[in-house]
Amino acid sequence: MPVEREGQDLSRLYGRERRSGVYEWHRRLQTRLGNAILLWMARRYRSLPERAGYRLGGAIGTAMRWLSPRHYRIVMTNLRLAFGEEKTEAELRAIAQGCYRHLGKCLTEFIRLPGMTPEEIRRVTDLKGAEHIEAALARGNGAIILTAHLGNWELTGARLAVEGYPLTVIARPQRDTALTEYILRTREAAGMRVLHRDFSVRRSLKALRSNQVVGILLDQNAGDDGIFVEFFGHPASTAPGAAAFALRTDAVVLPTHSWRNPDNRLSIVIEEPAPLIRAGDRDHDLLANTAQYTKIIESHIRAHPEQWFWLHKRWKSRPPATRGT
Repeated sequence: MPVEREGQDLSRLYGRERRSGVYEWHRRLQTRLGNAILLWMARRYRSLPERAGYRLGGAIGTAMRWLSPRHYRIVMTNLRLAFGEEKTEAELRAIAQGCYRHLGKCLTEFIRLPGMTPEEIRRVTDLKGAEHIEAALARGNGAIILTAHLGNWELTGARLAVEGYPLTVIARPQRDTALTEYILRTREAAGMRVLHRDFSVRRSLKALRSNQVVGILLDQNAGDDGIFVEFFGHPASTAPGAAAFALRTDAVVLPTHSWRNPDNRLSIVIEEPAPLIRAGDRDHDLLANTAQYTKIIESHIRAHPEQWFWLHKRWKSRPPATRGT
């Protein structure tokens, strides 16, 4: 089991959990304003031309870095945790800058997604490894697309749906109901079936047993519901869902990742199935498979670090033995 380096409680690096009332009010106001702007942009820029969308997205990403110092601190904290012993501070700042510009482009791509035709989705994406989905579905037990918030996960799902694969994705609902509904409509318009995480287990199992494809993003903090596996050298709470589904249904797990090229086209790669570790002890098997999947995701992020979602407090939850250390 991985341990904290030097006995440090990494969650404290993100800052104090309890803030003043003024701070919390400002934070909620900032979130609501950001959501309102996003929904306004979704109505205003849905038909934005592709090149203009990329220019606007890059500018939005750059502005985001300055508009929310709190999130920039999270980004830099995460980068130091992941690469502090490997990269210089200047290199980390460059990755952060690239991350913001990339995420801004992802935003405008998502806004434009409902208006994109199947031909346009195929034109802006390059898909390799679809034969692995075909082989998995030929077995009759469904397939699990194991992916992360890397590259553009929304366009990845849209491309799979365009190719005719019966894709169900598990998503975390947003705190803002209007934003959650907008994201749901956009994904459904792209051909995906969306299950909110709180109600996803039974329906996901049903989809796999019906020989369908289920997409799982396995790179965010799972809190008290997760199990701790090593991620960039630190224990991170990770959802065991992908492993649990594979062990219960014998569905094939297909590591999938994407990255943005210099011309903004998206490369999507579906890899060969990850071997299913089945030693006969459920807890051991959940831990071993989840650790394996997380290591695969880490390797994908290391190849394109500027294209991962570093704004998330990935190491916020800590193993009980290290809390308060």
